[in-house]
Amino acid sequence: MMVDESADDKSSNPSSSNCLGLSGPMVCVSAAFKRTPSQDYCSMRRKTIESGKTEKTENEDDRPVRVLDKPDKWCIYRVPSKLRRVNEAAYTPQLLSIGPFHHGKPELKDMETHKKIYYENFLARFNKNDDELKQFIKTRQENILRCYAGTIELNKDFEDIIAVDACFIIELFLINSNEPENHENDYILRSPWLRKAVEQDLILFENQLPYSLLQELYHDFAVPVSRSFQPCKEVQEQTHSTNDRLCCLPCSWRIPYNEHSIEIDEAKPADDEAEPADYDPLLELTFKFFEDYNEGKSIKNRVKPKHFTDLVRHFLCPDKEMDCEHNSAPVKNIYAAKKLRASGVKFRPLKDGPLIIKKDEASKCKFNLACFRNMDLKLTPFCVKDETECVVRNIMALEQFLYPDKPYICNYFLLMDQLVDTVDDVVLLVENKVILNMLGSNKAVAKLVNRLCEQIMDDKSCYFDICEQLNKHYENFWNRNVATLKRVYFKDLWTGSSTVLGVVVLVFSVIGTIKSLKL
Repeated sequence: MMVDESADDKSSNPSSSNCLGLSGPMVCVSAAFKRTPSQDYCSMRRKTIESGKTEKTENEDDRPVRVLDKPDKWCIYRVPSKLRRVNEAAYTPQLLSIGPFHHGKPELKDMETHKKIYYENFLARFNKNDDELKQFIKTRQENILRCYAGTIELNKDFEDIIAVDACFIIELFLINSNEPENHENDYILRSPWLRKAVEQDLILFENQLPYSLLQELYHDFAVPVSRSFQPCKEVQEQTHSTNDRLCCLPCSWRIPYNEHSIEIDEAKPADDEAEPADYDPLLELTFKFFEDYNEGKSIKNRVKPKHFTDLVRHFLCPDKEMDCEHNSAPVKNIYAAKKLRASGVKFRPLKDGPLIIKKDEASKCKFNLACFRNMDLKLTPFCVKDETECVVRNIMALEQFLYPDKPYICNYFLLMDQLVDTVDDVVLLVENKVILNMLGSNKAVAKLVNRLCEQIMDDKSCYFDICEQLNKHYENFWNRNVATLKRVYFKDLWTGSSTVLGVVVLVFSVIGTIKSLKL
């Protein structure tokens, strides 16, 4: 490594830039951080770029980069070790890497060959070449870097990494948009297990590309400039094999084959209305690929995700914004589901949709009697599968960084964590269809729910009022005792009839005894 002798002289000037010795790669930062004597040994040749740009060393083969400006552009983070230690595998790609954070790991190299095949198919599909793709990425390199928070190693292959990953994703989405019978020759989509594994890796918070980059790439390379596009004469005379390739254009185009010509028909929306100016065909492909997580959200909402993790969060969030209150000493629902049920709280499932919790007090009365104060707690059913923990943890990590004022998913699972203490609580919620257990073990579900919220901030919540009311309901003397009376003596028709009959017999016995005493 070359050392710039003038670096020490410049360090004496408060307005100059300084180098901090950090664990890992060297990171150049602004002069706001003063240099300490112990860091003098790390002086290296550096080049300061104008304000608002990335700083980097002159070694083009190994250029550690730290994005110092515009933190509002950051949308892809490394999960902090404190959070990662709870379950490291949930944040780490198991099959393929996307973006710079995990590229080059030996355990992920098997998929690199397949990604390059998809990349080459993308180029062939749209008649593009390597240089065009690299130039496209190079001109946007600075904007791409600004989306990543933290330090990344920017080497000479950076353009290749981003180009291959971006084209792989779009090509995969295009093939996925075809009919299922056309997937039998595709390496990923022919295997449901492999498709699910790839889908799961594409949701990981650290394993992302900016969606805006994919959008630009799709519109610049995959979509014709104009809807009135007509193929040239040479294209019209191409053979059937060439036509097969053209038939793979994006889903908004349908190109039937004819012996002597190719016609382009515009696929119209179902309602026969013209597509809006901001129609995004890539978003439609993305919705289709992640449709298993979509809880009734429509592409017409014009969502603008930052990346795929953000999109899956959008699928699970309520349509309307909820008020999240800040409380330095948050009220927690310390009573589990079984205890609340014993006090008269009924758990009811909402229809499938975003993850929300609602309270419904069916009837109120000025008298403080439990029979007039039944409480229903309505929750969106929580389906627990093998991949649930991975998906939920990454969405919760994203909310900690990008949505600290709207942590809707974190709030849902923080309250769910309070409701579930033991296996008996899980059994109760499963019986009430609030939890859908696809794991088979209620004990495994209880353990999963109790660990999901470790190291998650709980100072803001949209359910503080519900927690307070649940606590007050349980602590009311009448609620607990009358609920016990109902549960024991009126749990069904036969028990209730026997109870009423017994009370009638008792009343007549007392009356008869009193009359006999008077005589």
